[in-house]
Amino acid sequence: MKLLLVEDDPSMQITLQRALARRHIDVRVCGDGALALAQWRETEPDVVALDLSLPHLDGLQVLAQARTAGLRTPVLLLTARGTVGDRIVGLNAGADDYLPKPFDLDELEARIRALRRRHRGSDHDAPGGPQPVGQLRYE
Repeated sequence: MKLLLVEDDPSMQITLQRALARRHIDVRVCGDGALALAQWRETEPDVVALDLSLPHLDGLQVLAQARTAGLRTPVLLLTARGTVGDRIVGLNAGADDYLPKPFDLDELEARIRALRRRHRGSDHDAPGGPQPVGQLRYE
């Protein structure tokens, strides 16, 4: 699974990249809102984890431009802005999920995998894995 992490904090980038790699998630990192859309198109991620406080273009602007451009990749907002109002704004702007910082790594992984499953309609990450259908295997 490929994740594009749009996060400007270098220590957060390294921490998440290493931790998620151990969980078999290939993390590509972008630290700038202005470069995020190009990276998004280039890497074709399964999920985008997007911070709101970014240099040059904030996360909500990145999200709005992505949706306007037709990019339908599921987006998980990861941000220190955690009020109910912030979450509502983010979800109404087109995010698929919202996880305030600080967060638990297990929960982050679960949310990333759930977004991928819902978007792709895939059972690959579901407990039990692929399901047989008659003589066929549905994967």
